[in-house]
Amino acid sequence: MLRDTRLVQTAVIGDEHSDVPILLPAEAIELDAFRLAHAHNTFWCGVLLGGCGAQLAHKLYVDRQCHFQHYPQPNGATHVCRRPRAGEASADHLYVKSAMSRSLAEYGLTGRFAYPPPIGSLLDVDLDDGVALLIHMDGSVPPNWAEGRTPVLGPGMVPEPGVLSSCPYVYRVRCQSDGAERRVWIGTQSLAHPTEWVPLTDCAWTDDGLITPAATEILQQRSRATGHAAAEATHRAGTVPENVNRFIRGLEAAQRAGTVEHVRQLCAATGPFLANLGTAGRTAAEQALEGARAWLKVHEDYQRDIFTSLDQAIAEKRAFDVRSQLTTAAALTRRGASASEQRTLAAARAFLREQDGLHGAGPPRVLLTPISPPPRPVRKRAKRQQAPGPREISGTKAKKQTKRQKAEAEAARRAERRNRRAAAEQARGILHRLDQRFKLHLTADEQRTLTEELSHAVQTADDSLTTAERREARHWTRRLSQPKNLPRQRPARRELPSHVLESAAAAVRGALKKAARAQTTTSWARLEQQLGSALPRMTRAERVQVLTLVDQATPADQALLSCLVAAGDPGMTSSYREIARALGLESPEDPSALSDVINADVQHTHHYWHHR
Repeated sequence: MLRDTRLVQTAVIGDEHSDVPILLPAEAIELDAFRLAHAHNTFWCGVLLGGCGAQLAHKLYVDRQCHFQHYPQPNGATHVCRRPRAGEASADHLYVKSAMSRSLAEYGLTGRFAYPPPIGSLLDVDLDDGVALLIHMDGSVPPNWAEGRTPVLGPGMVPEPGVLSSCPYVYRVRCQSDGAERRVWIGTQSLAHPTEWVPLTDCAWTDDGLITPAATEILQQRSRATGHAAAEATHRAGTVPENVNRFIRGLEAAQRAGTVEHVRQLCAATGPFLANLGTAGRTAAEQALEGARAWLKVHEDYQRDIFTSLDQAIAEKRAFDVRSQLTTAAALTRRGASASEQRTLAAARAFLREQDGLHGAGPPRVLLTPISPPPRPVRKRAKRQQAPGPREISGTKAKKQTKRQKAEAEAARRAERRNRRAAAEQARGILHRLDQRFKLHLTADEQRTLTEELSHAVQTADDSLTTAERREARHWTRRLSQPKNLPRQRPARRELPSHVLESAAAAVRGALKKAARAQTTTSWARLEQQLGSALPRMTRAERVQVLTLVDQATPADQALLSCLVAAGDPGMTSSYREIARALGLESPEDPSALSDVINADVQHTHHYWHHR
């Protein structure tokens, strides 16, 4: 059965502040057993699920998925709850907490758990001996690798290659449905090996915290190799030329940043450089190159394994694995990809668009399938009294045809109901975003676009929305569709002189560094508010010029600072392509591929500037 994640599938037991999660079975036959097992329990739209705190009832259906439902209000009106997520994964942070509590108890340990905002995204775990974990269920909050808490990454989150270079391994977490339960799995990811998943019950707890079988093996291999590292240290400081020291520092910086393409180029173009060096300088440079080539081999093998896994997932049509592997592959190739890697990336994006129902290029959107009317009922004609002939349809065949027509009509009605529910959920999501327009810094154009989508969703949803929701939607439609008084024609504004653009670029660069240190993105409108007169009104072309000037000083092994504007301002996303090309960098034409590049560059920028 296909699961409709727009229905409320999770709740908590006891009261609205409970952290005991429950998953409602989707099938009617399973719900009967569920009712017997929980006959004395009450179910709530818990605040730790981001819910409204109201009590829930379970709804049994034979022809569609069973789900929780809010009790109606005292006046009989439908209960309105804008809980952000309601699918089977919406309570995973509570399932992880419950599973970790049981696992710690088996080792005689206790933990203190907290749920920092945003609710459902983070789980804070503190143990008695100072060990702490911060579990990121999604990418809402970027992980901080410099804190005392060990980050554990949820599904879809990709660690920076530089993180995998400096850490022996990274822990991951995911939940999988097993009947009416959610099982917790822990993954161990390293540079040399893809993620190895085991149930949490197979993991152990030591004085250093959580340990998996794969992590134990990695640490043993690391301890055997520790003795060799000290023996290879050189005393190049003061004995080799400065240009060799700069070359070695550049190699080391490129390796720390995880930029495979840059390291490859440095290693491939060293012939003329080495030929002009003395004995001491050449020896030091060759030792550094040997280490860089060893680093490059490990990274290339890892990258090759990622793309091999991605190709296999595409061939086997495993959408979950394609989605997670694609994010990793895009991050690894943000500075360039081979022809075969580009073909794999294009095939993965095309597969996901097909899975999501997006057959054209462009940013992902919720597409509402047009509601087609049910097939016209077939009129039965009175039977004629005639002798049976060779062309007479048998009674059995006619009955099968009638059953098929009824099944098609019922399928069409179910599709219509699904489309109405999808449209209603989309409309509620848009209303929530419009309510939060100031917090989300929505521009007038973005509000107008949302209102157009809202109008279409309301029309499709029909009576699936409450009267209050339809009234609110009409308010927004009238408010943003009122014609504005057209301004009088003004003479064309003169272009800003170059010294003004250079001064503005210096101010913008400082603001972007500040945003990178704060691990946030920004928009051009926020930059104007922040910088005031230092950033005058500009045309789109002048904005592109300023951001190009900003990144002319960005080293080749770092991501462009302007990615923070491209990620935070939808109006500047396509401009990122122009900025990159103006600086001699490759940039994909496909909008979804460009979005992957921007997201990877934002992660790289946040990691680089976090402690600078």
